[in-house]
Amino acid sequence: MRVLSLFLLLFLAVGVGGTAVAVGSSLDPRCERPAEVGKASSLVAVVDAEEEGQPPLAQFPTPLITNDTELSIVRQGEGAKAQIGSSVDFQVAAYLGSTGQFLTASSFVPDDTIRRVINPESEDYFERSLVCAQAGDRLVITDTVEQVFGPIPEDELVQNDSTVVVIVDVVQSYLREADGYWNFYREDIPLVVSHPDGPHGIVMPSVAPPTETVTHAVKKGQGAPLAEGDTAVVTFTAVVWETQQAFASSFGQGTPINVDLGAPDESAPSAVLPGIYDGLIGQTVGSQVAIVVPPGEGYGDGQLPQGVPAGATLVYVFDIVGSF
Repeated sequence: MRVLSLFLLLFLAVGVGGTAVAVGSSLDPRCERPAEVGKASSLVAVVDAEEEGQPPLAQFPTPLITNDTELSIVRQGEGAKAQIGSSVDFQVAAYLGSTGQFLTASSFVPDDTIRRVINPESEDYFERSLVCAQAGDRLVITDTVEQVFGPIPEDELVQNDSTVVVIVDVVQSYLREADGYWNFYREDIPLVVSHPDGPHGIVMPSVAPPTETVTHAVKKGQGAPLAEGDTAVVTFTAVVWETQQAFASSFGQGTPINVDLGAPDESAPSAVLPGIYDGLIGQTVGSQVAIVVPPGEGYGDGQLPQGVPAGATLVYVFDIVGSF
């Protein structure tokens, strides 16, 4: 129990490791997997769980030993490959190579996944290990405990150089940013520019703010349109028109956020403003959308977020990087 508790804490918190994963070759020259199949990873078979919410079972001869990162693709996905800066949702389970003992796992519940942004230079093990991962992939990674979890207090069962078997089911992969075609600029809509690190720059026009909600697709994506009941995966910035000051953003948390597009209901208010709901419905994945919400259609009395004065017009810019 002590081993399981220790790994659950380390694994589900940040999942950091030590040095960077070695980069191997790939059949796709545009995207290189972070490691290659090896003797250890090729010996691991994966059996699906019988019930939802249970991790798949790793079966392998023990003791299984690896001195380096090895990666096998047990099941090849058909989704988009995760490029640097894009994000993925995944489930993960870990087993001890010496005995086959289960260590820890994520929920393996469909709507409760882990999300990471792909970065081969990151200290986070999964951010650097899921380069080129595709939605639908099932991966087996064999590595040392220290690489996957970071340094741990050693005991007679687990040392830092012990082999750990990691199963990763890639659920979804998302765009880094809106990649659609630029639309014609409108002089009555704020100008949106992109910062190299991602956040939106928003420049107000020299006209009075609109008195009704206005939606403009700055970029038009080629992906699936958003429908009622979908969950949009977005990055966003929200700015007060009159002060040009940002009051909310997804970029501070490091990953895209989910926006539930359940229909607004006065008896059970939606998590998003009606104007945002109306502005996002029908927009396509890959689009960048600017939505201007006047005070009469914004937050109600006593609901104003910090940094939003009464009577303010609000500007939201969304990059729609995915949906489910």
